[in-house]
Amino acid sequence: MIQGVLRFARYLAIIGCCVLGFITIVATGGGGDDSWLFPLWVPTDVLVADIDGDGRADVVTLAQLGSSMSAREGRLVVRLQTSPGAFAPAQTYIVGIYPWRMALDDIDGDGAADLVITDVGSPQSTSTDQSVWLLLQETGNPGHFLAPQRLAVNPTNPDDVVIGDVSGDLVPDIVVADSPNLGRGATLLVQDATLRGTFLAPALIPLPGDATNVAIGDVNGDGLKDLVFRMFLSRTDYVPSTELGVVYQQPAGVLAPAVTLSPQAGLNTEVLAIANYDTNGLADVVEFFTPSSTSYRAKVTTMMQNPLGWFAAVDTSLSGVKGIDGGVVADLNGDGRPDFASVGFSPAGWGEVDSTLNIFMQNGSGGFSRTATIAMPVSASRVAAGDINGDGLNDLVALGGDNQVVLLLQSAATHGTFQPPHLLN
Repeated sequence: MIQGVLRFARYLAIIGCCVLGFITIVATGGGGDDSWLFPLWVPTDVLVADIDGDGRADVVTLAQLGSSMSAREGRLVVRLQTSPGAFAPAQTYIVGIYPWRMALDDIDGDGAADLVITDVGSPQSTSTDQSVWLLLQETGNPGHFLAPQRLAVNPTNPDDVVIGDVSGDLVPDIVVADSPNLGRGATLLVQDATLRGTFLAPALIPLPGDATNVAIGDVNGDGLKDLVFRMFLSRTDYVPSTELGVVYQQPAGVLAPAVTLSPQAGLNTEVLAIANYDTNGLADVVEFFTPSSTSYRAKVTTMMQNPLGWFAAVDTSLSGVKGIDGGVVADLNGDGRPDFASVGFSPAGWGEVDSTLNIFMQNGSGGFSRTATIAMPVSASRVAAGDINGDGLNDLVALGGDNQVVLLLQSAATHGTFQPPHLLN
């Protein structure tokens, strides 16, 4: 249990940030002094990948740092692993105001991974607040990034982003789950294949609704990257209605109209992943939902593809499960099949916060069964998976607290179980 009245108050503020995108202080007392609240970290994303090409997994995190009610900025932190279990001092980059999601790939073709970051901006929502940023790795300095470049797109709600070739020219493009001033759908930034690192004018991927989440992968097995979107359709009495849209890439980079499925009401998508759940050679879709109100319950839904082009939903209820702010779909026991983990925090009494990480192994039929509940040392809300120690097994990396990283190494002796969490920084 994480104790401390100040930390509890900051927890409440983080809830305001995460749910509303801003902080509202109703009454502070003492003449309105809110200095007790700051500095305030709001973690938003974490990934595990070999950034500098040395064969070791590194850790990259995103968060917003507020130093006052009017001073907030985004922080990208890169932690490079220099030897097994040892990390160099963290590199920090200022990126926008409220960086939300990131994607990693070699954009400019130099063999080094680059970053694309969405920025949902400030509560004032000026025309320049919401952004999409490109950070290229510095030539000759592996693991270090050049200053962020703001791409020529004016998003309104850039909630998610993926990188991949969706134009058929073998060069990675960028897809943003947002459709500013172009109509309902998502935004496509096609990279100029003749001038790597630059992009053509933003184009609309038309959809029946507004894209809020996106995943990329070969859904139909033709070797081309397809797109899966969660789309917002409408809201009735504050209850959102959404559905999935599968956009298949056809030869020559043509994107077919969306095939819709999996309508939902009262739920928000936290994780959307393309994965072969049952190893039958057909890609499936796994989605982690959190409730939009107390009238609904969290769940994980697997859209099982069989036969090709046909999907059947299998739900795993998370009713009563604590620790559901963030999640990840990954193989967590070394059997080659995707499992699921979630993490989050909640009040446990005045001045106290519980933070929990849950492990769910797939049951082979489309569902997941919880196998472990792990108490976390900080108020973690984001989690990623990757092989930190190079033993061929995925470990878990959680982000929370004051931008703190927590490592959970998978046991080499007992696959699917994890060593006690410990702080990286």
